[in-house]
Amino acid sequence: MPAAIDPVVAVLGAVTAALAVAVVALVAQVRALARRVAGGGDPRVLDRLASVERDVGAARSRLEHLAGHVERLSDQTASCLQRVGLVRYDAFQELGGHLSFSLALQDARGDGVVLSVLNDREGARAYAKPLAGGRSTFALSEEEHRAIAGA
Repeated sequence: MPAAIDPVVAVLGAVTAALAVAVVALVAQVRALARRVAGGGDPRVLDRLASVERDVGAARSRLEHLAGHVERLSDQTASCLQRVGLVRYDAFQELGGHLSFSLALQDARGDGVVLSVLNDREGARAYAKPLAGGRSTFALSEEEHRAIAGA
């Protein structure tokens, strides 16, 4: 299942795309004005051309700035908790109600932890096993594997 896109990254991506469209439109205006100037058009066109060139420069600068922000946010969100898988089960035959569980918490790379709590009449035992790329160096139970797969 693909990882969810962070809303901040999506918004910045949309803003970046809008600025890119604005830059393309401004470049088209500059070219049209340049054709007019080359044809001996109105002298006010040179003033307008200079204004459009400044606008294009400012838009390009802002676009580069936002592209840097998008890249940094993308790197940051890759290490945020993004995938969660939970499996409830009966760890012991004499107990019902699915009181035991395994919970996998992973980032976009599958790094994280799988937590298991086994409940019985005497109490509960908890286990935490680290994950790297969705795998652990510790032996995993069937339920832990299912929690990881569900994340």
